[in-house]
Amino acid sequence: MSTYKAIIIDDEALAIDVIAHHLNRFVNFELLHSFTDAVEAFQYLKQAPRVDLVFTDIAMPEISGIELVRLSQNKIPFIMTTSFSEYAVESFDLEVVDYLLKPISFERFSKAIQRFETQAMQTSTDHLEPSFFVKEGDEFIKIRIKDIDYIEGLKDYAKIVTGNNYCLALKTLKSIAETLSKYHFKRIHKSYIVPLEKISQYNGKCVLINNKEIPVGNSYRESLKSYLNNHKL
Repeated sequence: MSTYKAIIIDDEALAIDVIAHHLNRFVNFELLHSFTDAVEAFQYLKQAPRVDLVFTDIAMPEISGIELVRLSQNKIPFIMTTSFSEYAVESFDLEVVDYLLKPISFERFSKAIQRFETQAMQTSTDHLEPSFFVKEGDEFIKIRIKDIDYIEGLKDYAKIVTGNNYCLALKTLKSIAETLSKYHFKRIHKSYIVPLEKISQYNGKCVLINNKEIPVGNSYRESLKSYLNNHKL
């Protein structure tokens, strides 16, 4: 059984006590330290020889949990905790393990630990598989970049399709295209974004991805043809 070292950051001592109590029930986790001061925690993370997992509140004075993730240079896995679900939208592009809404039940905490352990086994210690979260009800659904077949714009929402499943994100296609461009996603229609590497066929009017025909808009056709020409034999 692998062992992991964790720290907790929250400006409320009671919130730390809850997480520490839950974590104590997992024998393969060691709580190294807890912090009510985010600045002090940031300094600790820069100097600590090994931290495998960080639990951090989002809304904190001086440095927020979101800023801590972005400032982390060694790609430590984070589990975010918050009383405010709207922060998930702001954190759309953060590759964190999970989001926990307070008050945190042990059942929900256990799911987050399982996600962390699964990722720890599947990835190296310094890199998490690219992913993001979409909020549905009171849950945050993790979407792996490599699983996305296409994204369809539906007025104020974006329909993210992964195989036979999909979820809806309250985001514009423009903002999603900007976030996913580094993963070789491209807008090919006013209503569609696709992962270029999953295109199996193009006939001038539409592309084929996993047997799904997706239309190509006139204003996007030349850009797509240029990409395909650069990747032909």
